[in-house]
Amino acid sequence: MKKTFAAFALLAFAGCITVFESEYPAVEMSSAGAADVKVQLAGFEAVVTTYEVVYGYETAYRYHSPYRRYHYGYWAPSTVMTETYIPQSRPTSAFIDRATEILELNGFNPKTDKPEYRIEVKFDGPFVTDGERAAEAAWTIFSLLTADYGVHTWTAKLKIYSISTGKLLMHCDYSERYSALVWGPIPLFSPAGSDKTAENSMQRWCLMALTDRAMADATAFLSTSARSVQK
Repeated sequence: MKKTFAAFALLAFAGCITVFESEYPAVEMSSAGAADVKVQLAGFEAVVTTYEVVYGYETAYRYHSPYRRYHYGYWAPSTVMTETYIPQSRPTSAFIDRATEILELNGFNPKTDKPEYRIEVKFDGPFVTDGERAAEAAWTIFSLLTADYGVHTWTAKLKIYSISTGKLLMHCDYSERYSALVWGPIPLFSPAGSDKTAENSMQRWCLMALTDRAMADATAFLSTSARSVQK
């Protein structure tokens, strides 16, 4: 009995565990080689939401009973501290920065003032079906608030243009779905200890994956184009 109690106590302090999580897509970038491929990036726009905590005070009435034996008491005002979470939405450059770094690491030139190509990526989402919403609610209810299930689907559209002619040279559509299930022994508190199912975390995972997939195809296309030009 003591061993069982000790094991449960250790599990409780262990917090939340990830039961399953979507596997990140495997991608491979192509190199520009010796060619000086001048590239301009556009799009990759996304908005993230953070929550600012604002503290304040308010007056609340509480029941005081100094004579509990006689069931006698009174209501009196008292000052209590309050916490308000205010959502703040702001644009982020995280994904265009990621795309820029990918180009630089693979020998492309994304900071030129005379680009030859423009890579444009536009994100859209999140998309969550009614069935997925029902699954999220079912996991929470049937686990007695000890589990949390989250799912997001985002899409991206890649276009590559010739700067000199304005002609569309390549385009591709992508879809990325992320899902995760977390569980912990303490209702509400354990699932809240993991960010795997948080809206921002699911969005970041999907847009990072979409950025990587789009840049893998873009670098492959541009490296092939550069080799054909050299010939």
